[in-house]
Amino acid sequence: MSHLRKFDYLQLAVAFTGLIIFIVLAIGYVNDFGYIHWLDQFGFRYLREPLTPERSWFFRNITRAGNTKWTALVMVVTTIIALLIRKVDVAVFMMVNVGVFGLGVMSLFKHIFHRPRPAIYHVIEQSGYSFPSGHALNAILLYGSLIVLVHYYLKSEDNLRYAFMTLLSGLVIAIPVSRVYLGVHYFSDVLAGFGLGTFLLIMSKEVIFKYRTREVFENALNPKSSSNITQ
Repeated sequence: MSHLRKFDYLQLAVAFTGLIIFIVLAIGYVNDFGYIHWLDQFGFRYLREPLTPERSWFFRNITRAGNTKWTALVMVVTTIIALLIRKVDVAVFMMVNVGVFGLGVMSLFKHIFHRPRPAIYHVIEQSGYSFPSGHALNAILLYGSLIVLVHYYLKSEDNLRYAFMTLLSGLVIAIPVSRVYLGVHYFSDVLAGFGLGTFLLIMSKEVIFKYRTREVFENALNPKSSSNITQ
């Protein structure tokens, strides 16, 4: 037991707060509670307006950073690089967050809730269901994962680390906002995706990087060290 790392309880509190937000919004949508309508109108009023050519151009391009094909490409490239440098835990971290959670879990929930997209003008064409927002979920899982990796592996390069983390954090915020502006999601959709993504990201990080799981991955590549860990 001495080899087990302690969980970060503050981050766990944030994770479960995100899960609670997702559950509350899911219950609100299913039961047509009033706070869902209030949130959605709030989003359209303060995030969508005004519609201008400049803002439309900006958000059309920003939202592409959360598209399924792009996130899958980044996951594959990052995973291959991680495997080449023998960082199996990083490869698993990316595949679980982006492949399993960001693409698989997102599709499952969309088909469970079957929420139609907003019946307003769509700045871009978008098919499929609305709840939760896959772009919001992918934003936090993909770019949040990259933030975690930058934090772990660029500790000695403060300026570069802060620059990358600022850029990635901006995408985590801007991509969900873009979905409301473009008219393809309700505000409650992106909040639900963001909350669920926060929970999944933190839990996967805690398990893979802070629990004994990391030693399991290391031992898979270096069996000789396993005897030292179990002693």
